Amino acid sequence: MRLLAIFAHPDDESFFCAGTLAKYAALGHEVYLICATRGEQGRIRHPAIDAALYPKGEALGKLRQKELEAACAILGIRPPIFLNYQDSGYPLEVALANPAGFIHQDLQQIEDTLLNHLIRIEPQVVIGFDPHGYYGHADHIHLHRATLGAFWRAGNRMAAPPLRLFFPVRSKERLAQTRFDPDRYGVSASSVAVRVDVRTYAETIRAAVLAHASQAGPEENFAELLRDWPGILEEETFVLGGLRGAFPAMPVDDLLAGWA
Repeated sequence: MRLLAIFAHPDDESFFCAGTLAKYAALGHEVYLICATRGEQGRIRHPAIDAALYPKGEALGKLRQKELEAACAILGIRPPIFLNYQDSGYPLEVALANPAGFIHQDLQQIEDTLLNHLIRIEPQVVIGFDPHGYYGHADHIHLHRATLGAFWRAGNRMAAPPLRLFFPVRSKERLAQTRFDPDRYGVSASSVAVRVDVRTYAETIRAAVLAHASQAGPEENFAELLRDWPGILEEETFVLGGLRGAFPAMPVDDLLAGWA
């Protein structure tokens, strides 16, 4: 099986579904990752990294590219495929003021690019952002729209288009423990299609997150980091964003459950 994850910035893959990516890679499946930008607008959070050497823009993007390549190696997945767009920045006011940012780029062109990658890779399973971008980042929402369009258009262009599109999500209960709005960004238990137990991969997840040192900060701050991401070492949950064929009664514990 070939699985393709499509995210916007380096570290999205590690915070949102690292355990799932590591699991399927360990099971012998081919796991690919597309990253739309290099996270050029991030903020240095590690005291050992001199922020003056990595100002926002190309320099920071090169650093974060290396971090993502390291994280992919830790997860056992293929090296990242970059779409070479520019990070818009966060929050929305910052993104809107950045004309070079991803959210200002033509949506159909992004969709076309993703579709070409689908045709080349031929994944059976695609993972991407939900309609609210996991926590509202404008780049995530823009990429969600392009991913959804590419998934459905693949049916017109591929003899064997992807069969399942999943979005990593968090429950309202989990989000209630964080600074994010649970009513906007959380989902109900009845919406969850797949619950993946990732406790076996907890140390792999931890290592992948910490590989993004510029964004995650030092290892001693990892417990503090988990306040915004509770449960990421235990379970990863997904909703269905698209389906070709049948799917078992939800929830299941495997992205491939009921595979024909």
